[in-house]
Amino acid sequence: MIENHTPQKEKMKAVCITSDNRVELKQVPTPEKAKPGHLIIKMEACGINPGDMSFIAGAFPPGFMPESQHDICGVSGAGKVIDVGEDVPSGYKNKNLAIYKSLKFSDHIFGTWSEYSQMHYLHCVILPDDVNHEEYSGSLVNCITPYAFLEQIKEEGHAGVICTAGNSATGLAMLGVCLAKKVPIISIVRNEESKKNLLKLDAPNVLTQDDPDFDAKLEELSNQLNITAVFDGVGGELISRVAMAAPRGSSIYAYGFLGGPEPLSIHTSAVLMKNLTIKGFGNFTSKTVTDPAKLEEALKGLSEIMSMPHFKTKVGKTFKLEDIDAAIEFSSSGAGKAIISP
Repeated sequence: MIENHTPQKEKMKAVCITSDNRVELKQVPTPEKAKPGHLIIKMEACGINPGDMSFIAGAFPPGFMPESQHDICGVSGAGKVIDVGEDVPSGYKNKNLAIYKSLKFSDHIFGTWSEYSQMHYLHCVILPDDVNHEEYSGSLVNCITPYAFLEQIKEEGHAGVICTAGNSATGLAMLGVCLAKKVPIISIVRNEESKKNLLKLDAPNVLTQDDPDFDAKLEELSNQLNITAVFDGVGGELISRVAMAAPRGSSIYAYGFLGGPEPLSIHTSAVLMKNLTIKGFGNFTSKTVTDPAKLEEALKGLSEIMSMPHFKTKVGKTFKLEDIDAAIEFSSSGAGKAIISP
């Protein structure tokens, strides 16, 4: 049996946030023996997600997100467990993990942009033993979202989902969870190239926005499958079209606004006649995330399906901790996911 072991060195490299919203590479104390309920993880790869950029910019008010010891940045990543604290369920020792630190508040968290991190086990999902860490370095944030969403719409009486931004990381994860749970899904993408990508991933129903018959096809298919929940990551003109085509009694859940600031253009009378509900959806307020028992169940469920290709992080370019400024610049370029390799 391989025993747990903590890092031998007292200091480690970490990227930290400064008081004037900049990032700086520092030497900080290495986490020692894992606290109760926590894991010490040797970080192997960390994806820079949009939430990281918002955090660095100071967009979140104090207390909105779990804070890190030593102000270490990074909410996502993948690594290997090297120490297990008391009260952690069995099965985590020496395992590979995908991490998302915003799932639970704790006073003992170390951000992921560091050589070693400490996370509560409810921040983590177990990965296969032969995993490529980079391919899961930004995954969990995209996976927990559709899982929590499907749990909510099931409770609210919906049997399936229309997913806009179907080719986004969250859209692909939504497809994967729907396939695993056998939930009907209609994926909406921009064009034929994106449609081909989803068809390779066994998407059962893919519609393209540039199809001249898009509205009619969506209306026919959503009524045929009785799909009345819309997971919207686009907003604007597209969701206005979806609202008019969706079955009566549908609910639209706003998650993102990739379509820009264009407002919803649907007349109030149409909303009333179709009995539409429009609301927001967020991980942090979902029952799946706020209830520890439900969160633990969700993470176990995701662990069983994480090998599906739908959940892999699309790697753009990999950087060392010392190259954090270049990594952030690349992340903002739209050329792919920047990965930090501690």
